Amino acid sequence: MWPFRRNTAGAIRSSQPYWLMRNGIGDARARHELAGNYDIVIVGAGVTGALVADALVATGLRILVLDSREPAQGSTAASTALLQYEIDTHLVDLAKILGPERATLAYRAGISTFAMLERRFPDLLAGADYQRRESLYLAADASAVPALRAERAARSGIGIACEWLEEPELVRRFGCRRPAALLSTLGAQIDPVRFTRGLLAGCERHGVEIRTRTPVAAIEDAGEGLRVVLESGATLQARDVVVCAGYESLRFLDDGIAQMHNTFALVTEPMASRVAALPLIWESARPYLYMRSTADGRLMVGGADLPFKSATARDLLLPRQARRIAAAYRDLFDAELPPVAYAWAGSFAETRDGLPYIGAVPGRHPRLRFALCYGGNGITYSVQAGEMIRAGIEGRPHPLADVYGFKRMGTVPIS
Repeated sequence: MWPFRRNTAGAIRSSQPYWLMRNGIGDARARHELAGNYDIVIVGAGVTGALVADALVATGLRILVLDSREPAQGSTAASTALLQYEIDTHLVDLAKILGPERATLAYRAGISTFAMLERRFPDLLAGADYQRRESLYLAADASAVPALRAERAARSGIGIACEWLEEPELVRRFGCRRPAALLSTLGAQIDPVRFTRGLLAGCERHGVEIRTRTPVAAIEDAGEGLRVVLESGATLQARDVVVCAGYESLRFLDDGIAQMHNTFALVTEPMASRVAALPLIWESARPYLYMRSTADGRLMVGGADLPFKSATARDLLLPRQARRIAAAYRDLFDAELPPVAYAWAGSFAETRDGLPYIGAVPGRHPRLRFALCYGGNGITYSVQAGEMIRAGIEGRPHPLADVYGFKRMGTVPIS
């Protein structure tokens, strides 16, 4: 038996993330008593669970999505939703950890995600303010420039083009005061709450059942299938279970898969029109400052990450960390941050190599699968997760199984 200990909403994020302020919490769904048999139970109705459910609709199987909250009200609501092919771990370093072939597959998978999204969800993306953006990766200081040059060469070696910019050009084009940067043409941004809600509405139209405010207490081995025990005491039988519960999924798993951190973010009041064309901006420091624009002309800035201790401590630190973000913005642009409208904090997990863990866990029930789409690329990883989970359920191999699968755990160094 694997207990699933539920956190409250506050344990994942603070109470006022921008996306919920903008979109509202939505209508509460009616609660239903649940019992019976399902082909697939998905635990989690955030962006990962929604993308996995969408990928499985075409199987024609009976699918149930469960969440302890309403859809998209966990960590999805706290996401700043920068969509990048770039991984928090440099290609140079990932090749040392996983080998050049798997590292290349990881970066190319990120690149393929944009076409997958745009082909599958053109109408949903338009309704969720999806916009292509360049991605500007800054050298945090002069000492980071050699590593950035090496990273550019590594990407070029596998066919990924990046423009090299030095400080005068950065100041002229973007107002950034850093010694150098890589500019990639491929990036995007989205409203993750609107996108998730739209995905789930489409899944419901195709017969997927969605039950919210329905916490899972445990998942038990039931021979060829699995038993899902709800906190209400009801039990469900499932042939397959997919856990897509974000950072709360770690409560199912052994220590060491990922480390929990807090990140902090803020969004300004609407600005002049120049912010509309802002690239995605992030930097080589770890933790790093990151920023993007929003569809209603605001600037969204995040960073000042800290190790997770408790939700209470995290939320108490929000004012101080927001000031640190403002100071980092001032250092980067030599200008004051525009007036802040909202600030929030969220908890996130990070794997040692910056990649997700997707699939079944060795030694666990083979029909219990996870989609742990952690790190700075959660949404792009989740697109791949849907395809990988479907392949696993249908008994097909997937080319990313050796890259994103749990079997690589023993090959990833501790630090």
